[in-house]
Amino acid sequence: MIIAKSRAEVKRYTEGETVGFVPTMGALHEGHGTLVTASKDDGNYTVVCIFINPSQFNNPSDFENYPINLEDDIAYLDSLGCDLVFIPKVYEVYRSGDDEGRYIHHFGSLETRFEGEFRPGHFRGVAQVVHILFEIVEPAMAYFGEKDIQQLAVVRALSSKLGGKIAIVGIETKREKSGLAMSSRNLRLTSDQLQKATLIHQCLTMAQSGFKSKSVVSIKEEVRLKFEADAEWNLEYFEVIDPQTFDPITVWAGPCRAVVAAHLGEIRLIDNIAIP
Repeated sequence: MIIAKSRAEVKRYTEGETVGFVPTMGALHEGHGTLVTASKDDGNYTVVCIFINPSQFNNPSDFENYPINLEDDIAYLDSLGCDLVFIPKVYEVYRSGDDEGRYIHHFGSLETRFEGEFRPGHFRGVAQVVHILFEIVEPAMAYFGEKDIQQLAVVRALSSKLGGKIAIVGIETKREKSGLAMSSRNLRLTSDQLQKATLIHQCLTMAQSGFKSKSVVSIKEEVRLKFEADAEWNLEYFEVIDPQTFDPITVWAGPCRAVVAAHLGEIRLIDNIAIP
């Protein structure tokens, strides 16, 4: 596996290859592994980027506390058969003299509701860095997890803005045996909190199984009460949405998706599930 730290190295080693790209911020787990494996299974020369992007953190403490396990990440990627890992410094991604305006994108209500409401500027930062990385890596395909379903929608919209030449592949959320979605943030949970965190998946599966017999309003109320029963939880949102527009729905009408975000102590967790 090649370790590249500059744009020039990436260009040199990927020239003539059909590239599958997995952008990450490190602290890798099996969820990231499924993205790498999917790219390999598609026959791609697989490039993973590890870059903790400062522009997508609206909370400075989240940036400061983001876990870094670079040696473990490199060993894990090597074991998966990754072809190249790109580990740039900030100045290698955000270069002085670049026309920053061309990397700023707007996505309407998609970037201002749910995650966008509670993390202002987050999706603009995501789109900015993904656009830059797409130019550096020039992938044919890029892989993103469905756990960050709104981010996936933003990246798909970005790809469309850029001409639609890059296929954006969404990969199903990898979960712990408890149902908890795998996330780098889980490393910051105590053993007691890891048990409590299963409430998120329980509420999602309740919505998934209850859509035939309960109203959207009643399910949302049940979820609210479950989170309010434990003072360590702070529910930001639980909504049932149209998966194409991200508009909240009030009555069941075809395929939809339940989305949730909540703080457990100081740790913010998100998840979602398809219905039915």
